[in-house]
Amino acid sequence: MSQFSDDFQSRLKTLSNGAIFLTILVLALIHLRSVIEPFIIAIFIYFLLAPGAHWLNDRGVPLFPAYALVVSALAGAFMMVGMWLYQDVSSFAEGIPEYSLKLDELILKWEGKSILGFTLSLEGLSVSSEQLEATLLSTFGEIGNFVSLMITVFVFLIFIIFEAESLPTRVAAAYPTEINDHLKEMIADMSDGVYRYVRVKTIVSFGTAFVTAIILFTMGVPGWFLWSALTFILNYVPIIGSLIAMIPPSILAILLFDPTVAIAVITVLIINQQVWGQFIENKMFGTSLDISPIVLLLVTVFWYWLWGIMGMVLAIPMAVVAKIILSKIPETRPLSILLSERAPMVEEE
Repeated sequence: MSQFSDDFQSRLKTLSNGAIFLTILVLALIHLRSVIEPFIIAIFIYFLLAPGAHWLNDRGVPLFPAYALVVSALAGAFMMVGMWLYQDVSSFAEGIPEYSLKLDELILKWEGKSILGFTLSLEGLSVSSEQLEATLLSTFGEIGNFVSLMITVFVFLIFIIFEAESLPTRVAAAYPTEINDHLKEMIADMSDGVYRYVRVKTIVSFGTAFVTAIILFTMGVPGWFLWSALTFILNYVPIIGSLIAMIPPSILAILLFDPTVAIAVITVLIINQQVWGQFIENKMFGTSLDISPIVLLLVTVFWYWLWGIMGMVLAIPMAVVAKIILSKIPETRPLSILLSERAPMVEEE
């Protein structure tokens, strides 16, 4: 009985400490977002760029010049995409009055129609061109904030690169061998898990966005580059991201084209999303992330509440890191198992 009481008190103490730590962490994430968010993004970008820099280093390029090359390439691509996106959004804005008029015509056409015994009432759904322009202007504001965020991310990234190369030596000198080995294993697992996820998601998101751009450009959907860029970003959001990305071009197809053509465009977009998301991504991952789907959904909603769209993009890498850390600490290993999609194999005696 005494042993049971001691175990219960120990578990209760661990749970209480965990709850306190989680509360402090959430408060820090809310109030220190402007510092923590770009730092986390920079860490994930480092995990993505490090293999490329080391690949160049293995072929004779000094390490820090190799990092300079990959970071410069990323910055150049970011600036080129940003300028192209600005031009596409400006071109799309010129057609806003036409799109607003066609939307009003579509609403008027379906108002009062009966479908399966239900009468459609679309009153109040009309959107004026002024409202659409205001939404676009707010989008420009978000783009401006995103550009400012990425500048901060690149500053953090430079310092992380310098720190990451000297960190293993300092850890080895600061901690005993057994702790050092444990830390090495944990960091290696986190690096592998995050790099694998970010690499595969980036490839799949780029492929989905590229094919989406070809489809929309070929069919003459206005703002095709804007919607493909949106597809690229939202594909990092699990479950619902790709569906949300399809909504704007689908609505435009319905407004601008004949019903047959609009249905064809939407169908091709759905097939594209399914081929990349369900087939190619699963093949590239090989095995799943081993995180319960309901946990993925809850984590995504939680991070959206914390940091909005960017939180949804970062949700899964953060979940991967958290699960690996929990699995490496004996006291929290049961939590890691509860978060898993499958129960671990039990070895038979």
